[in-house]
Amino acid sequence: MAANVLQLLELLETRLDQKNAELEALRAENSRLKQQLARGEAAPPQVASPQIAPAPLPMEECQPQAARQHQEKPPVVAEQVPPQAEANETPAPAVEPAAEAPQPPSPHALLKQWYQRYPNAFFKGHTKPLKVGIHHDLAEREPWSGKLVRRALANYVNLPRYIKSMREGVERVDLEGNPAGKVDKEAAQHASARRHESQATTATETAPTPRAKPAQRTPPPRKEKRQEVPRQEKTEQAKPLSLEDKLKGLQQKFEGR
Repeated sequence: MAANVLQLLELLETRLDQKNAELEALRAENSRLKQQLARGEAAPPQVASPQIAPAPLPMEECQPQAARQHQEKPPVVAEQVPPQAEANETPAPAVEPAAEAPQPPSPHALLKQWYQRYPNAFFKGHTKPLKVGIHHDLAEREPWSGKLVRRALANYVNLPRYIKSMREGVERVDLEGNPAGKVDKEAAQHASARRHESQATTATETAPTPRAKPAQRTPPPRKEKRQEVPRQEKTEQAKPLSLEDKLKGLQQKFEGR
């Protein structure tokens, strides 16, 4: 039951991380579109200024007003088309970051990756204690959330071989396998207490349950004896009285009166 609850929590956390990544991608895309629209609105004065500059030429002064308006219209159309084209093409890339967002692995799967990525720090056989605060180094290098990193690290430090390696004075290592301090007395005592607790729990789980003794099933004969006594009394009471007994009973009644 506890394993199912943990798996459900991990699935919910992965979905939450995916949704957060999608929201960040959409926000970045929205800001990019706003910048493009701002550039498109600021662009017309820059395009119109060089076209108005050649006005002093004598040939243009001689042209009629209708011809001048016909020549000025194309730049206006060219200015309006790019913003519309950009507005129509922008929604497509908004979906790409959400589809390409990598799905975070489970803590066990991430720990398996660390065995290959950091072979000088994470061991499958003879284990060495890790540097104090190594989760900060992992959070800087790994692209996943700090919560996922801490869960994967907890799966490693709770292993019996790692708890056994936490002896006072043993050298700690960083992700590259370099020395990073030693195990102090307090950490060694804490690991020893955890080791004894795990041994006690395994002993209670493997201990056989006591069985009921067969001697406790002897009371049935006593019930039979108790049932025989009232039967005899009933048979004695059921016998008919003789004439002499009846006469004696009548005499006793009259004498009593």
